[in-house]
Amino acid sequence: MATTKKISLIDVYFIMLLSLGITNHVILIPLLLQTAGRDAWMGTLMTMILHIGWVYILFFIMKRTHQQSIIAWFKDSFGPVMGWIFASIITLYFFWMSMVILRETATWIHVTYLPRTPKTVVSLTLILLCVYVANNGIRSIAIISGILLPIVWVLGHFVAVSNLQYKDYSLLTPLLVEGYTPMLKSMIVAGGGFMEMIVLIFLQHHMKRKMNYLSIVILSVLLGGLTLGPLMGAIAAFGPVPAMESRYPAYEQWMLVTITKYITHVDFLALYQWISGTLIRISLFLFIMADGISFKKSKRRFWYLLGVGIALSVFSLIPVIDRQIELFVLGKYSLAFLGFLSVLTLFIAIAVAFKPKTNGG
Repeated sequence: MATTKKISLIDVYFIMLLSLGITNHVILIPLLLQTAGRDAWMGTLMTMILHIGWVYILFFIMKRTHQQSIIAWFKDSFGPVMGWIFASIITLYFFWMSMVILRETATWIHVTYLPRTPKTVVSLTLILLCVYVANNGIRSIAIISGILLPIVWVLGHFVAVSNLQYKDYSLLTPLLVEGYTPMLKSMIVAGGGFMEMIVLIFLQHHMKRKMNYLSIVILSVLLGGLTLGPLMGAIAAFGPVPAMESRYPAYEQWMLVTITKYITHVDFLALYQWISGTLIRISLFLFIMADGISFKKSKRRFWYLLGVGIALSVFSLIPVIDRQIELFVLGKYSLAFLGFLSVLTLFIAIAVAFKPKTNGG
């Protein structure tokens, strides 16, 4: 089956930068600005530094489990019941995170470009594409990421350079005018986003070679840079207060782009960046949700992915859940989210530390 094919370290970088980078732009940056205003970039920088130490825990887990499937490792080490409990918690986490980005993307496309198209149509179209990609396996996700990411990268630098004329980096200071509290709050928000690198643990058994600590640190810095760069750019381009009031400051920087007086309104290029990230993120999370289950036939795996995908779309459109997702995006659960990912990472680390016996390696 396609799902058994391994991916290279470069593939892992491409997948992670697209799948986690999209939340850094869509969810993290506006939330950081609303939480700390001008101090948000300093809080993000501090979190990046602390995160370099934190990712050693991920390296420790990967090393002690010999990069075998973490779900299979739990089942082998603690029995099938504990294994299924662990797999269920992980599935719920990835299901929720998929709903968040699906809801945000469908809402943005509906409001910005397709106001006459029902959100249901946008959401289902996206999810069917993601199910197709996820069903083709991690190798397909890696290949598509390798095609999409270079263009996303070029477009990102294009918008950054094009808007240099509007940016005033002196707006990044003065800092800490209202004390340390806003910066510390922004560190909680940024920390929750950076902790998503736990995804590496669920990809480790699909890698051709083992990751060393330096590789993980480089990835951590790159992901941090995807938050810090656009965040500082938004403050410099709009000023701290207008940036705080903006719903999607990274997207709105596209509206400033003009190439001579003849070429304007190139903000539609943001669609490519946004949908690329959403496609890879949801496809990857669907793949991980199915990865812990042993399907005897590939058709069953497809129907499982399709069922989960449709459930994602339907649940994200239910008003009560839609409201909870909105509160999540607005930072209502930032502390709880950071706490959950911290406890989960530490729990896995403690488990592998006291249960060193594995079937792999």
